[in-house]
Amino acid sequence: MRRRLLALSLSVTLAVLAALVVPLVAAYAEERAVRLHEERLAAATRFATLAGAPGLDSDPALLAADLARFDAVTTTTRTFLLDTDGTVVAPPGADLPTDVPGVDGAVRRALGGAPTSPPDPLWPWNDEPMVVATPIGRDAQVLGAVLLVEDTAAPRSEVTRRMVVAGLGGVLFVGLVAWLVAVPLVGWVVRPVEDLEERARDLARGRTAPAGRIEGPPELRRLVQSFNDMAASVEHSQRQQRELVADVSHQLANPLTALRLRLEAISARDPEVEPVLAETDRLARALESVIEVSRAGGFDRVAVQVDLAAQVRERIELWAPLFEGHLHADLPGDAGEPLPAVLEEDLVTTVLDVLLDNALKYAPGAAVDVALTRRGDRVELSVRDHGPGVAADEAATLGARFRRLERHADVEGTGLGLAIVLLRAQDAGGHARVEAADPGLRVRVTLPTGPAPGTSAATPGGSGTGCVKMPAAAVGCRTSGTARASASCRSNTTEVKPWARSSASAFSATR
Repeated sequence: MRRRLLALSLSVTLAVLAALVVPLVAAYAEERAVRLHEERLAAATRFATLAGAPGLDSDPALLAADLARFDAVTTTTRTFLLDTDGTVVAPPGADLPTDVPGVDGAVRRALGGAPTSPPDPLWPWNDEPMVVATPIGRDAQVLGAVLLVEDTAAPRSEVTRRMVVAGLGGVLFVGLVAWLVAVPLVGWVVRPVEDLEERARDLARGRTAPAGRIEGPPELRRLVQSFNDMAASVEHSQRQQRELVADVSHQLANPLTALRLRLEAISARDPEVEPVLAETDRLARALESVIEVSRAGGFDRVAVQVDLAAQVRERIELWAPLFEGHLHADLPGDAGEPLPAVLEEDLVTTVLDVLLDNALKYAPGAAVDVALTRRGDRVELSVRDHGPGVAADEAATLGARFRRLERHADVEGTGLGLAIVLLRAQDAGGHARVEAADPGLRVRVTLPTGPAPGTSAATPGGSGTGCVKMPAAAVGCRTSGTARASASCRSNTTEVKPWARSSASAFSATR
C-alpha cells in the first residue's frame, strides 16, 4: 500500500509537472522558430528591396556578390535570386533546391505576391530546413523572388538543451517533492494501517498486543480507536473464558475426586457400584477433554525446545505393552538420534496419546504403525491402524466435536479426541488430516520445527504447558480391572491438566 500510494502521488506530481513543462518547452520551440524566421525574412526583404531597385538589370553582379557575402557570414543559409519564371538568377550556375520540402510552395506564393507562411516549431526530431521566400516588386509588379533555405541544426540544439534542462529540473523537483512531501505524507497515512494490520495479525494468532498508536488522518484515527476497543473486548472475553475454565475445573475437581474415592471405598464391599465408578471415570475423561478443547486457541501457549524423537520413543515404550507386539514405530535415523523442534512441551505426547488410544479402542488387536518424518522445516507424525477403518466420506467428518459413528456408540469415549488433535496442530502452526487407509485409518499431523506465531518462549520443563506428570489415579483411573479400563487409564496417565492437580493432592493424601 505504501508503494502504491507513493507511486500514485508521484504520478500526480509528474502529471502536473508535465502539464507545466511541456507547454513551456513547446512555447520556446515555437518562439525560437519565429525568431529565426523573422531574422531570415528581414534578410530576404533587404535583398528583395535591393533587387527591385532601379539599376538591377544594368549591374546584377553587385547583388550576386552581396548574396555570396551573406551566405559566407551566416554559413547555415543558402540564398537564391529568382526571376518571374522561378529560374535561379544568382548565384550563377546554381539550381533551385526542389528536394527541400516546402521550397516549391514557398516560391509559388512569393511569385504570386503572397507573404511567406509562418514557421513550424523547431522540434529536435524535425531536421527539415526552414524555407523563407519573399517577392521582388517594383511599382506593384512582381519581378521575381528571394529564397532563403536555412539549416536548423543549431537552433534545434538549443531547443534540445532547454528540453534536457527542463527534464532534469523536473526530475529534481519530483525527487524533492517525494523526499520532503510525498514520503512523509504517505507514511503519515499508511503507518496507522500497517500498525493496525500487525495488531490484527497478532490478535488472530492469539497474541496479546498493546493498544495501537492513534495517529494519522481523522478517519484512520477513528478506525484505530474502534479496533483498539474491539481488541480489548476480545481479549477481555478470552480472559473471562480462561478464568471460567479455571474456575469450573477447580470447582469440579475436588467433588469429583471425593466422589470417586467414596465410590472406590464402597465398591470394595458392594460390587454393584462398579458401573457407577466406571461412569465417574468417563465423566472425568470427558471433563478433561472439554477443558482441553476450550484451551486450544488461547493466549497462553508457550513453546520450548523439545526432542520429538525422544518424546515419541517414550510414548511408544509406554503404550507398547497394551498393543501386545502390534505397535510398530518408524523413527528418523538410528536409535537415540534427536529431532529438535520448538513446540509446546506436551503437544506431541498429547496428540500421540489421543491417536494411540483411538487405535486401541476402535481397532483392537490390529497392527498400528507410528512414523515420524522430517520434511524440510516441518515434521510429520503419522499413526495408522490396520483395523476395519472408515469410509472416505466418514473420515472427513471425524474431526468435528462430539462426532462419533453409530457403529462405535458402544465404545467408550467423548468424541473430542480428534478435535483436540486438529485444534492443537492448528495452534502450533501446522495441520492434521484424517484419511481412510486400505485397510484401516491414518491420521497425519504436520508440525513446524520452529516456533509458531503467537507462542512465547520458555525453558523446557517450565510451567508454560500447564501440565504435570501424575499417577493414573489422579484422573480417576483404576489400577485394576479389565484391559480396556487399563488402556483408558494409560492414555490419561501422561498429562494431567490443571483441574486434576487438586484431585491428585487429595488422592495422594489417602494413600
